[in-house]
Amino acid sequence: MTNQEPRDVTCKKVVWTINNFSTLRTNHQHHSEVFTMGRCAWKIALYRGRQDGKYLAIFLEVADLSALPHGWSISAAYTFTVVNQASIEKSERRAFYKKFCADSNSWGYPSFMDLATLQNPSNGYILNDICIVEVEFSEVSSEGTQIVGQIEKALVPKDDDAIEFKDLGQIEKALVPLLEEACLWHPSLMDYKQRRSRKCTEWAFTALGRVLQFLKNKKWKDMNEKACEQLQQLWEELEMSKLDLSWLEPLVKSAINMKGYADKVEKVKKLKQELVVLEIEMKKIKEKLVDTEQSAEMTRKELTNAEQDFEEKDLDANIGYGKTQSDSTNII
Repeated sequence: MTNQEPRDVTCKKVVWTINNFSTLRTNHQHHSEVFTMGRCAWKIALYRGRQDGKYLAIFLEVADLSALPHGWSISAAYTFTVVNQASIEKSERRAFYKKFCADSNSWGYPSFMDLATLQNPSNGYILNDICIVEVEFSEVSSEGTQIVGQIEKALVPKDDDAIEFKDLGQIEKALVPLLEEACLWHPSLMDYKQRRSRKCTEWAFTALGRVLQFLKNKKWKDMNEKACEQLQQLWEELEMSKLDLSWLEPLVKSAINMKGYADKVEKVKKLKQELVVLEIEMKKIKEKLVDTEQSAEMTRKELTNAEQDFEEKDLDANIGYGKTQSDSTNII
């Protein structure tokens, strides 16, 4: 590869067929063959079991950093797909835009999809121990000024459903009130458009709006495992934008941590019930101990009174008839 600016290209799909998927080492990085896109070498990195071994993780990486010129940067819009071999419509897809550079040459999803769902034969993602992963590029450019194709379809609504919002781009109507509130409370969000292209800004605020919409429409009791995974995916996509999210992160992380909350509630409830039973038993034991102490004190007093008129005798000795015990012991 020569040191020249990457050229813009449109629409290219790379299919990675992974045989013997079940034999891949858990939480270990596996790579596809290197392929070329936009005069740049790329590869797909995959982990079978990431984040406590529960998820499939997928990343896109720049393969040959040494072949790129100093200060290089490449913007790419692309979609990852784990193909459902039983029903293409059920394939799992994630689309986003990323600017790659020397300090950030790999980007993807640590929790692309639940590993149990992927490996369940009845779901159709894996057949004959074969897993198919696709990455489809809709744009690769040296300046990242165009974001078209799959990423636009995935994140930007149709014109009929969108309106212009604060010179940030075409934003879905339902998200606008939420974004207006966010920008009112956090004015620094508006600085983002000064550092990014219009399409990138449009994508970033659409992603932010979708996280805000999720939080607005969900109650704490709704945060089951599936909802937590959905929010995790929305949040990971939003983090790619590099918006200042310090104001939102604590709430999102708290909501994501609701995963398994029902089990925790049940465990706490059970422990509380057990504690109530034990406390009742302790109370009974304490009451019995008080009664026992009182009985012991009464018995102690009765013993004292009884000993006052009591002369202890050797029951095995002869009673005798007139001689004192001392006299009888002096007879030889």
